[in-house]
Amino acid sequence: MELRDAEYQEWFNAPQIDHWTKKPLDNTKVVCEYWALKNTPDVKVIGTELQTYNLFTKMLKEEGWQINLDYQDELLPEYAEAYEDNNKKPIIINLK
Repeated sequence: MELRDAEYQEWFNAPQIDHWTKKPLDNTKVVCEYWALKNTPDVKVIGTELQTYNLFTKMLKEEGWQINLDYQDELLPEYAEAYEDNNKKPIIINLK
């Protein structure tokens, strides 16, 4: 398992509106999302709902990431600690 800093500026906290609920995405609660990606190894992403949305949008545009399956996974203490140590920036954990 490899841990990478998302290496981005403040764009990941730019406000967004949820497509379905039409409400602002949450930028307070830290979550762990599992992303099964097409043609690339699966990853876990640690960040807020807003940060993970913005990160996926960026990765879709820049890397062509496409998700086959995604779900919220358990936020392990070491993931939460890594997020805090990374100045509350989203983190991508490669699973393969």
